[in-house]
Amino acid sequence: MPVSFLEQKKKNKLLLPILGGIIVITLIIIWLGFSKKSGSPLPISPLPVHKINIDWQVLKNPILDNLELFEVIQPLQGSYGRKNPFLPY
Repeated sequence: MPVSFLEQKKKNKLLLPILGGIIVITLIIIWLGFSKKSGSPLPISPLPVHKINIDWQVLKNPILDNLELFEVIQPLQGSYGRKNPFLPY
């Protein structure tokens, strides 16, 4: 059953005041947010400074001597890829 023109008009009469109310509420919230006096920011208390101690003896562990370095990867040789990768095959 198709929606008649009168039913659509009734929906519009109901939705327009709701939309107007949402716009008014949004504008009020924005206005109050901008009109607030900007007071002094919260006081920032300095954090206590802790001394950091690094134990360098860990690096002298014999297990670390057994580790191997990564292999050096040689750069690619020859041609690779296509001139324009976006063209279809």
